[in-house]
Amino acid sequence: MEKVFIFCDEFGTSTLLQNDVKNITKFVYCSIVIKESNLEKARKVRDEISQKFLFNEKIKSSSTALKNDKRRLDCLNHLYDNLDFITHFLVVDKEKLEQDKGGLRFKDVFYKFFQKIFFAEINNRYDDFEINMHHTIDEKYGAELKTYLTKKINSSLFEKYNFLSDDEAPLIQFADLIAGSFGKCFNKDFNSNINDDIFKIIEPNIQDISFFPKEYKSDIKPVHSENSVDEVIYNIARKDSLELLEKEKDEIKKAILEQLLWYQRVAPNAYLQTYEIENYIKYHFGKEITTESLRLMIRDMRFEGILIVSTNHKSGYKLAASKLDVYQYFNHYSKYILPMLKKIQIANDIFKQKTVGEFKPLEDFEDMNLLINALNNLKNPTSI
Repeated sequence: MEKVFIFCDEFGTSTLLQNDVKNITKFVYCSIVIKESNLEKARKVRDEISQKFLFNEKIKSSSTALKNDKRRLDCLNHLYDNLDFITHFLVVDKEKLEQDKGGLRFKDVFYKFFQKIFFAEINNRYDDFEINMHHTIDEKYGAELKTYLTKKINSSLFEKYNFLSDDEAPLIQFADLIAGSFGKCFNKDFNSNINDDIFKIIEPNIQDISFFPKEYKSDIKPVHSENSVDEVIYNIARKDSLELLEKEKDEIKKAILEQLLWYQRVAPNAYLQTYEIENYIKYHFGKEITTESLRLMIRDMRFEGILIVSTNHKSGYKLAASKLDVYQYFNHYSKYILPMLKKIQIANDIFKQKTVGEFKPLEDFEDMNLLINALNNLKNPTSI
């Protein structure tokens, strides 16, 4: 297997103090993995982004230049359109950490702890590699951290592990850009109108995402680009989906639910496209599912009470995250149900009339008869 180069950076701060103005509730580690044969091209792409969009400055997510939403999207699009690579993420939900116990409140302990987790996650995935991590505090601490990680993970992984500045290893700037952009999708203080656009660009190259605490139920609150997300609706749909996920035995349905939950978490207004689900199943399970099979599985989950929304205006599926989604869900079915009931009533009236009341088929369908009568009573109320 060809040698790969892994460039890493983070988004966020180590502080656990909620009243600290710099506090970011979701800390993100990002690694971008590039084949050795693509390094020269990667350097060229970095230079192009710097020259074309950033006035020849380095690519730094927190820079003034990248506060411009369009410029950030331009940089991301240029990177993803012109270079082949994959990314790994670790998302730390700091709100879930013990704030009064243990050493995580200390900056050096925080970084040691989570870098150990992060690199343990990507260990053994590549035969020949080199890791370049953006130095976090200073050179002395970088050396201490490398020694600590080598001891804790007990692997030859760190023989080729380097703490460098983004001047010494300019391709670290890609990890900085992606970590900073991805981090905005999780942190409410960085709410932006382009969060959905950022996720749409980044998502296809994501190899995996790990969460800490390591439990799928850790409710990372939705960060969204519109004010339409209702946390009550969001949490109801999420809780029901997580409960079904725990008891569901079918691996394909579980995978679909996991994808829907992920989309709801980072882009609650976005629809997971049918082809994305089908490609995901094919890649991870080696199975091909038809669009019709997918519809049947979605139908089954809806019968389990999972509020999976679809619409005629947009393709794909999403978990409900707002009252608008709920109304859309009801409206979608009312367009089919009410006309069908009307057709049944018309047919029944025809037979009733032409047989002079002898044949009234609707009376043999008790539930449907009750429903149609109830709808008629609503339309034509009579006083008693």
